[in-house]
Amino acid sequence: MFILYSSTAGDPMLLDSPRGLREFDREFRAFLKSSLTRTSFPAITTGDPGPESEFLAGLRVEKIQGPSQLRLADDRWLELTGSAHDLAQLCKALSELDDGDHHHWYTSPVSLIIEADEWRANRENAP
Repeated sequence: MFILYSSTAGDPMLLDSPRGLREFDREFRAFLKSSLTRTSFPAITTGDPGPESEFLAGLRVEKIQGPSQLRLADDRWLELTGSAHDLAQLCKALSELDDGDHHHWYTSPVSLIIEADEWRANRENAP
C-alpha cells in the first residue's frame, strides 16, 4: 500500500493493487472487530511518488465516538478517527474496487482517494 500526497493536488491517495486493497480491507476489518482502539498501517515509501510530491508514512486509525475525520499529521502520517460504524464504510470501498477503479471517501478536513491500479502499484514497489 502506498499513500501519495501533493499539497497542490489536495486529497491524499491510497494506492494498491486490487489484491493489496483486499488484504488491507481484511486487516482493517479485523481491527474494527477487535477490542483495540488504535492501530497503524505503515505504507511503502520507496520509489517515485510522481506525479504527487511525496509518499506518506502510513495510516493511523483510532476508534472514537463521533464522525469520521482524516487529517495529515506533522510527521507525515494520515490520521483517521471515527466510530467503528463510520470506519466500516471505508472497508466497503476497499473491497469493491477492481483494477483501474477509484473511490473518493469523503471526510473532513481532508478526504481520501482510494485507487486500485495493478500496474502502478507494482511499478512503485519495484527496486
